[in-house]
Amino acid sequence: MKAFFVIVTLSISLIGKGQYIPLGAVTMWTDGYVVTLQNDTIRGQVRIGSLVNDSPASIVIRSADNTKIKLKGDDIQLIAQRIPDFAYSTGSIPREREMVIFERVPNPRRNSKPMLLERLTPPGGAIALYFDPSGWKSKTEYTFGNFVFEVDRLDLSYVAVKNGSESFIAKRGEIETVHERLFGDCPLYIRNYPTAARRDWRFLGEMVATYNRLCQQL
Repeated sequence: MKAFFVIVTLSISLIGKGQYIPLGAVTMWTDGYVVTLQNDTIRGQVRIGSLVNDSPASIVIRSADNTKIKLKGDDIQLIAQRIPDFAYSTGSIPREREMVIFERVPNPRRNSKPMLLERLTPPGGAIALYFDPSGWKSKTEYTFGNFVFEVDRLDLSYVAVKNGSESFIAKRGEIETVHERLFGDCPLYIRNYPTAARRDWRFLGEMVATYNRLCQQL
């Protein structure tokens, strides 16, 4: 299956330092791996077969001997797909971002049901941001190559997950609440970002990266 990549309307590659733009599931064959709920890692070429509520529902892994393994999204903890080389030609994806990652996290829009959501912050640390496809106003299909931004990216919302279990919808209009809920338990962080002026939605990724760096011992 050949994917068609739509150029993102804005050329910047990050909403804020430490936060990637959402790319969507890759439905063509690309190198990668999956981690099952039993903690088994399966490597090969990986493609997403279908999505339900914008979450990968069926995944196919093709091994070096051309054997195909089909898995349900409900049986998977993590999906990692290498970004196809042609996608970098737009200049909107940083070369240091090599993979599209989906992780199983509690989705507050589905009564905290664990779902595979695209991770938008680098691994490590207590806080992670995931794309909230239900908060996206466009009807464009959310798959790699078909997802295009038609409004200001600052209007996007996120699923914020703290300590692997606590999750909530983070919205631009609630930045003060988001700031307190994510960062209020670390005095060292507060001393670095003491004023409301730094509570800028554009820097949410930078704030998460800073918290994860400063507050590892909490």
